[in-house]
Amino acid sequence: MHFREKWRTEFDKRRKLHNVVLELKGNIRVLCRVRPMLDKERGGLDAAAAAASMPVRCPTEETVRVAAVDNKAEKEFEFDRVLSPEEGQDKLYDEVAALVVSVLDGYNVAIMAYGQTGSGKTFTMEGPEGNPGVNLRALGDLFRLAEERAAEYAFSFSASVLEIYNEQIYDLLMNGAQDGDKLDVKQGPDGMYVPGLKLEEVKDMGEVTAMIGRGKANRSTYATNMNEHSSRSHLVLSVYITAVSKQNGTTLKGKLHLIDLAGSERLSRTGAQGDRLKEAQAINKSLSALGDVIQALQQRNAHIPYRNSKLTRLLEDSLGGNSKCVMIVNVSPAAENVSETKCSLEFASRARKVELGKAR
Repeated sequence: MHFREKWRTEFDKRRKLHNVVLELKGNIRVLCRVRPMLDKERGGLDAAAAAASMPVRCPTEETVRVAAVDNKAEKEFEFDRVLSPEEGQDKLYDEVAALVVSVLDGYNVAIMAYGQTGSGKTFTMEGPEGNPGVNLRALGDLFRLAEERAAEYAFSFSASVLEIYNEQIYDLLMNGAQDGDKLDVKQGPDGMYVPGLKLEEVKDMGEVTAMIGRGKANRSTYATNMNEHSSRSHLVLSVYITAVSKQNGTTLKGKLHLIDLAGSERLSRTGAQGDRLKEAQAINKSLSALGDVIQALQQRNAHIPYRNSKLTRLLEDSLGGNSKCVMIVNVSPAAENVSETKCSLEFASRARKVELGKAR
């Protein structure tokens, strides 16, 4: 057998095996991350004493336990991986790194951070300078792996940054005022897309970092009671990859959505009024729609209600069928947030029961 043909056969085998391993782990994998306590939450206790009194514990790497509070019994939740407050960005990324390979293999992948405002979602996805989160680590891996495969494939990358705010889509790479009604999600030959959304070709990490910076500068942020820096929109960074075989011209297309969801707290806790109330209702609607889609997938319903929100419509080809998804549920360990923490963990538990279609 010619060397190239032999390599091709081995490559196809590796691709299938890699994706079989991911399927065995479950196509919607759910990770739970408990953030460290903040100084203001310690009530004057030192770090060790505060940790000992935390109502949220991680007994094992797969379980999180919430203490009995407000006449509600202690409850334990099980996930694919639970990351304790001591575990850093590298440990978290280790849990999702394998999915990045799947994108280069032509699969659609979504990695989303879910949780109440202030639970660490943006830290998880973006991270501070010098300690990057999932986004920059995933993009760095994509470029590195593409370079490793450059002898066999010609890769091209493009990216977009959008926000879904009050059930309207805004292009964060466009400057100035926008009419949110103008952008909508459509189905095209390569899956779900947003006609008119600016797609920028990116060749390296420098270009990606600059693009993300421009997008962040345009994002809607207002103060709520939950967090004065609370983001009131879903932020979606999407990377589209085309790989053309140098041997036979076949094309693989993959898509990676990196999503920092808006805060999941219930209306009663946000103190929202007026425009902020409208925002909270829109956020609740789209997160409820995400829950409904997850429930319909879990029950293997014939009809999956993707069209009930812009978020679920956009993710239609990354939540169902030949795709992979990781939900990272971020929770606060503070006593005042226990009820929201339980709500987040209940939501994530439902997501964990979903099986998507087999990889082909």
